[in-house]
Amino acid sequence: MIVSIHQPNFIPWLGYFSKIKQSDKFIILDTVDLQIGNANSITTRSRIKTQQGELWLTIPIKKSESKIIHHIQIDNKQPWQKKMLKSIQMSYSKAPEFASIFPFFERLINNNTESLSELNTSIIIAIAQWLKIDTPIIIASTLPAVSDDKNYRLIELIKSVEGTTYLSGNGARQYNDEAAYNANGIKLTYTAFKPLEYAQLHGDFIPGLSILDLMMNLPKSEIQNMLK
Repeated sequence: MIVSIHQPNFIPWLGYFSKIKQSDKFIILDTVDLQIGNANSITTRSRIKTQQGELWLTIPIKKSESKIIHHIQIDNKQPWQKKMLKSIQMSYSKAPEFASIFPFFERLINNNTESLSELNTSIIIAIAQWLKIDTPIIIASTLPAVSDDKNYRLIELIKSVEGTTYLSGNGARQYNDEAAYNANGIKLTYTAFKPLEYAQLHGDFIPGLSILDLMMNLPKSEIQNMLK
């Protein structure tokens, strides 16, 4: 039983969905602090490509006493959805798949929820379904309370869904406690996803963009092949 765990990033890159596809169960980790103000803060923003280069699509959030992701509320008083959709339209109106993909994202982004976690999770699930990925997606905040320790929090989540193998991202190698996983009967493995280059608009290829860029530029079958 392979389990992978990840925060609910906003319109993630293809590697995120590769991890879901490789897993028997995928847990959305919405019970940790939201990271803001650094290069790794991608729970409220996603990177696309424009004629002027890279652009971050950002969700505005309300001030909160809690930093826990599933407590964070979206500031819907700001017209962020209209602005974001305009940026997407201007950037991808000439993309091969724009006619079918723009309405898809228009519906997802115009979700009326005030919950950041709910919005991002609904987008992740919708894209996974579009890609025909049938891995069950489970929300961490619906599972029993877990440890505050980074390693034991994940171990307890994995055990709660009867996982025997943890598929971790390579970036976690520096803090994963392999001995702790072994002691709890969980095999620790790492993803090795390396995306292929593909035809993009607006100049030279930029790796690691939101999957939105891929969906605008390539037919679904080619994206599915990249995941194999």
